[in-house]
Amino acid sequence: MTDGRDGVLGTMDRCTKCGICQSYCPVSAATTLFPGPKYTGPQAQRFRVIEPTADISPALCSGCGVCTSVCPNGVAIADIITIAKAAMAGGGKNLPIRQRLLNRPDMIGLLGGRTPALTNGILANRFLRGLAERLIGIHRKAPLPKVSGPVFRRWLNAHGQPDGPMVTYYSGCAVENYDPHVGIALVRVMNRLGFHVEAPSEACCSLPMLSSGEWEAASSRADKLIDELSPAAEAGRPIISTSISCGLAIRAKYATYLNRLDDKSKRVAGAVVDVCEFLRDGHDEELASFLTPLPLRILYHGPCQLRGHRMGMPAVELLRLIPELSSELSQADCCGVSGTYGYDAEKYDIANAVGRTLFDQVAETGPDLIVCDSETCRWNIEQETGVPCRHPIEVLAAAIFGEDPAHREPLP
Repeated sequence: MTDGRDGVLGTMDRCTKCGICQSYCPVSAATTLFPGPKYTGPQAQRFRVIEPTADISPALCSGCGVCTSVCPNGVAIADIITIAKAAMAGGGKNLPIRQRLLNRPDMIGLLGGRTPALTNGILANRFLRGLAERLIGIHRKAPLPKVSGPVFRRWLNAHGQPDGPMVTYYSGCAVENYDPHVGIALVRVMNRLGFHVEAPSEACCSLPMLSSGEWEAASSRADKLIDELSPAAEAGRPIISTSISCGLAIRAKYATYLNRLDDKSKRVAGAVVDVCEFLRDGHDEELASFLTPLPLRILYHGPCQLRGHRMGMPAVELLRLIPELSSELSQADCCGVSGTYGYDAEKYDIANAVGRTLFDQVAETGPDLIVCDSETCRWNIEQETGVPCRHPIEVLAAAIFGEDPAHREPLP
């Protein structure tokens, strides 16, 4: 992983214009409007460093990172494009209201969580969604999640835990406001393994801000989150994340985009670990001893951010430990939504075209369940396919406790 913006931009000189990134880019395959990562990234950046350009192509990049992962020369193509987006955004000042709203899922969840039923009714209203599309440009079919309120935090505070080794869980705004089942599953699995779980921060990692170029607001938020997680890192405790994207933001993107290269930031970044990586590396045998049969057919979709972690596919390795579980791998590079990209009315059709490979595979194979590590991907996939989509930790919890992962228990 490249440290700092200067390091990212320094990689552009390695580009030999081989075109491999062009051939793998899912966005340029879906639309002729996007000239592709080679042009938008290192090729155009050579001119941007001389003087600002009027090129709008960076805004059409979804940031999926496929280009970077296939580059044979180690060019940080996706990060170069994101830096160009930030320049276009003027630190966030030039972003439209829709992107500013999408960049604050924690604020939306907090406000909406005070009256979840009313909020979810409004978000599901077709007339109001159509009005929102016309007024602010959030597509009427974009996969807005249901707001839950602080269910996870209330459950955790009332939940008895073993007096075992402490692990720190970074729940983030998705679990705290929209996906409490994932956090509950994490705690239950860790407790079964004998760990005591603390969750000191529910702050948003601000990845939507980082991805869209709203770096001024993201900077202060990142500092606050680093401060909240620093005691765990100082104590040598792992900081476990169930959000593959949030984990990547802290592990790599704070350094890449915000130049957080100080010792404290590095310690926190080094302590963050994805939950599936944590379980695979040192706890898989004990975990396997608790797993009961799950006679289901699942399809696993590895989200875009998985490539950035460079840890392989730990979720797949863990799921294969479950008796009677039949699994198939997604053939798609991306589900299309790419964080907040597919919410934009101007990009929704592109996002849908990018995800078509996955949606067609689901229609052809008919899995009982889809499994994915990213919350925005899960919301998008479930809406587009009609098949329940779960985090791997939910499937592992179901196998441990003899439950059906396709049917969630009512929220406490």
